[in-house]
Amino acid sequence: MSCGRTGAFFPRGMVDIKGGEQFVYFDFPLSHVLSDILKQGIKRIVVSYDIACKYSIHFHKRIEAREWPLMSRQERKQLKQITLQWLVPKFHLAAHIAVCADKFSFNWTTNVGRTCGELVESNWATMNGLATSTREMGYGHRKDTLTDAMNFWNFKKATGEGNVTLIGRVISFN
Repeated sequence: MSCGRTGAFFPRGMVDIKGGEQFVYFDFPLSHVLSDILKQGIKRIVVSYDIACKYSIHFHKRIEAREWPLMSRQERKQLKQITLQWLVPKFHLAAHIAVCADKFSFNWTTNVGRTCGELVESNWATMNGLATSTREMGYGHRKDTLTDAMNFWNFKKATGEGNVTLIGRVISFN
């Protein structure tokens, strides 16, 4: 999982998917990321997911109904008190029905700017090169390699922000 605005990867926001994408594979990292965000005192969280229209329907039930809940009682209570908004990225929205497109569109949502919600996909496009390298690795080595790659990605994003700002200023002065 990564931030839709900055493209930085979240800690504890990755999971190995076995046998196809299922809600359970998204529940686990999302609950950890939301727990970390709730500790920061943020009152509104926008989640961009290709199938947010379907995924969001029983989200709170899935988080609570597990034998071992993914979040503590206090975190689940906090989560219900904030605004958790589900949106579908713009490119994927074209494949959804009209009712879904209206309700889950970034275009009709306040305070999200001109976010497209697809930045997450571009992050994975750069990480896909690691797939062949990590396929035969053991779990621990694979996790360490991917974590290092994501940390390097975050480092490059953080250190490159100044260049982006500088280039923007130079262009605006010209």
